[in-house]
Amino acid sequence: MGSLVPRLADTLGTWRASTTDRESREIMRRTRHDVERENSRALVLGARMEGGAYVARTALTNTALLTKDEESFIQLAPLGEARYKAIVDAYAIYAAGEVGRL
Repeated sequence: MGSLVPRLADTLGTWRASTTDRESREIMRRTRHDVERENSRALVLGARMEGGAYVARTALTNTALLTKDEESFIQLAPLGEARYKAIVDAYAIYAAGEVGRL
């Protein structure tokens, strides 16, 4: 009878170890999944920020260039000043709206 106790203890120890291994594998799997999900979110947010900066910079550059063109056209044909300003202002409003929707 004395030999049954160690064998039972060994069996329980093995069962506990396999349970612990299964739990560890499940924890590792869930952790890996969570980390991958967070990395994906970070990549998407980074891409949105880069895209937003590109849109804002494009809007700024185009508005500056159009304003410079407006100035040149006013000197070339002063009677069109109100039209040139309206066109550039319309673009600036449009660009500001696009940047605002980011």
